[in-house]
Formats: sequence, C-alpha cells, structure tokens
Amino acid sequence: VLSDLEEDIGELNKENMWELSCETVREQLTNSIRKQWRMLKNHVEKLDNQVSRVHSEALNEKDVISREDHELETEKLELEIQQCKEMIKTQQQLLQQQLMSPCDDDTTLLLQDCYLLEERERLQEEWRLFREQKKNFEKERRSFTEAAIRLGLE
Repeated sequence: VLSDLEEDIGELNKENMWELSCETVREQLTNSIRKQWRMLKNHVEKLDNQVSRVHSEALNEKDVISREDHELETEKLELEIQQCKEMIKTQQQLLQQQLMSPCDDDTTLLLQDCYLLEERERLQEEWRLFREQKKNFEKERRSFTEAAIRLGLE
C-alpha cells in the first residue's frame, strides 16, 4: 500500500515539474521578448525626443548632431533591430519545435489549459469593456431622460 502511494506521489511530482517547466519557459520567453521590445521602444522614443527637441528649439549649431553621428546611430539601430528580429525568429523556432515534438496526454492537456486560460483572459477583458459600455450607456440614458423632462417642463 505504501509503495503504491509513493508511486502516485512520484508521478504527481513529475507532472507538476513538467507543468512548471513549460510554464517557466513560456514566461521567460515572453518576458525576454517584452524586455527587448521595451528597450528598443525606449531607445527609439529617446531618439524621437531628441529630434523633437531639435525641431522645437532654435537650431543652434551645437544642438544639431552631425550627419556622421546620425548615420552611426542609424546603423546601430538597424543592427539592434536585426538582432531582435533574429532573436524573435530563434525563439519562435524553438517554441515551434517544442510544440511539434510528440505530444503525450499531459502535454496536450497543458496546451488546452493554456488556450483555456488565454480565452478566459480575453473573455474577462470583454466583460470589463461590456460593463464599461453599459455604465456609459446608463449615463447617456439618464442624461437624455433628464433633458427630455426639462424640455417637457419648458
């Protein structure tokens, strides 16, 4: 009886470890992509702000960056964009390989759970938007009713 119980506990631990492993990899991949995207976005925004400052201020000779610096920065950005694209492509390939590997029942269940979780999050967002729209329509209805009452009194 004890050995059966120990086997069941061992199997549960393996399943939990597999679930945590897939989830951890997924989270790390997502976080990595988001981090790289934020870094690139912040860098582009910083450059955009610099350009805006140059256009909004009086154009002094010392405030304008040289053409060479501009081209160098552009090359750096293009290289950074290319590296990000390659990283994303590699991550997509790894994820695709993981998804294409022979799926057992546990993996299939994990994928279904993932899809259900995504669907649940999407539905929660739709419900939030629905409640917000309902609240706005209720305000509009009250305003319209009050306006109709005022018009009727006049």
